[in-house]
Amino acid sequence: MQTLPSGLPPLQTLRAFTAVARLKSFTMAADDLAVTQTAVSHQIAQLEDWIGGRLFVRDRRGVELTPLGQGLLPDVVGALENLEQALGRARRSLGSPKLRISTSPEFATQWLTPRLTGFCDAHPEVDVSVTVQYRRALVVNDDIDVAIWLSGGMLERGAERLTADEEFAVCAPELARELPRREGMRTAPLLRYEGARYTVLDWRRWHGQIYGDSDKHDFDGGPSYRTFPEMLDACRSGAGFALVRSSLVTDDLAAGRLVRCFTESVVSDLQYQLVIMPSRREEAQIRAFRHWILEQAKPAA
Repeated sequence: MQTLPSGLPPLQTLRAFTAVARLKSFTMAADDLAVTQTAVSHQIAQLEDWIGGRLFVRDRRGVELTPLGQGLLPDVVGALENLEQALGRARRSLGSPKLRISTSPEFATQWLTPRLTGFCDAHPEVDVSVTVQYRRALVVNDDIDVAIWLSGGMLERGAERLTADEEFAVCAPELARELPRREGMRTAPLLRYEGARYTVLDWRRWHGQIYGDSDKHDFDGGPSYRTFPEMLDACRSGAGFALVRSSLVTDDLAAGRLVRCFTESVVSDLQYQLVIMPSRREEAQIRAFRHWILEQAKPAA
């Protein structure tokens, strides 16, 4: 007779289970959780050993839940949400109201940080901190109250869309004035940065969406920078063209530090979303931040 373990499996195995189930990919779940694919595979195997049955199968469509996994998923998601809420209530019962925000490096540096002083000045009683990461934080359970994610397709649970981004190329005004009428992209390097895969700011994909042919340019020959701000600094100094999302260069375009150098543009498949647990929207500091950021994100009249 098989003896099953007692107690509860490790929390990270449950988080890995819900991430793989949601994304249908071990690789994407690893990126989402900021761990290696091997770690996710190990955590799923650990949970399957604990339960005593398979939770996932791989087929031509990718990773799919087994009937056992399908039956388990709603209960695990609900249990994690209940745990998040309980921990959040305990934390919020102590001291002054806190607001913990999680967002990506690009959105933090280019959009949120320049504006956040306004919120802090209007609400000095709220202790605000920002966690910068590519991993999608679990609200509350990761000590996070509000998350701002880049996501495509349907809105996440408890999410509201913040942006209506387009993707286009920018450069320094001096460089734009020297561009020829034709083949302008060949006149300067195409700049890149190391985190581009998280925002899908890929020159080859963008060019292919517009022209359907991406074989005429060297999309990987330009210099690559460590961060998005470093790439933009180089772009402002005339080092080449940068592919951007409109929300990330709003201030630069308004100040004339960068200009749109070509007419070509595509509506992005990914948009920034504000994610708040529905049960927490009426908490004073979260309600205030939600109202503030939605107002800030409104398109200029």
